[in-house]
Amino acid sequence: MKEERIDPVCGMKGTIPAHGHYFCSRHCIKKYEKEHGISEREITEREIKEDEKDSKHCPSCEVIPGKPWYKEKLFIFGFLIIFLLIAGFLFYKPLYDALWDYTLLIWWAILLGLLIGGVIDRFIPNSYIMKYLSSHKKRTIFYSVIFGFMMSACSHGILAIAMQLYKKGANTSSTIAFLLAAPWANLTITILLFSLFGLKAFLIIFSAILISVITGLIYRVFESKGIIECNIYNAHFRNNNRSVFRRVRAYGI
Repeated sequence: MKEERIDPVCGMKGTIPAHGHYFCSRHCIKKYEKEHGISEREITEREIKEDEKDSKHCPSCEVIPGKPWYKEKLFIFGFLIIFLLIAGFLFYKPLYDALWDYTLLIWWAILLGLLIGGVIDRFIPNSYIMKYLSSHKKRTIFYSVIFGFMMSACSHGILAIAMQLYKKGANTSSTIAFLLAAPWANLTITILLFSLFGLKAFLIIFSAILISVITGLIYRVFESKGIIECNIYNAHFRNNNRSVFRRVRAYGI
């Protein structure tokens, strides 16, 4: 007869083994530990085992064996896009001409953004980005807006720069604030606006900075409540440190 795996806390079907029982969620595990006075060392050992199990198994990285490459969704989608582009060339020639003219206008901005992004990736260490743009404090938003103000790049080139900052450990809220501040309120645009509008340019620049800060703070709240994902590079950094501290606390190293 198959053993029934019932959660001793809520009575539901359990799937997570811990302390000789099966639980339906980590919340029930913590409640069980609290009710039975389980020591902090045992709790820490359980968390370490769960971390090691999670690190060895990543469902999103699994590849389903035996599936032909030509049946992959990415290949089918790409093939359809190429077919539609070729088939529709005669019907959408004016559109292609307009896109080509637009590409000739913006290629240098994108190339400049990729170049600056490469410089960030090659010469700026992760520790520097994490020091100013990875913490979940309010001042991080202001740092990112200041960096955006000093960055003279348009909305096309700034994407490549923001990608490198994100890969270096900048959190989501500071990256969003940087993306808004850089093309709207950078130093070059400020000089241009003053030459066109005079003192009225103060209002435009102040509005751009205010929108960047408010949007960054809103995303900061979303991050703290888990509504949006934290930066995986930043989260991985924190989880590694947390695992070390758990081992030190558990074994008295």
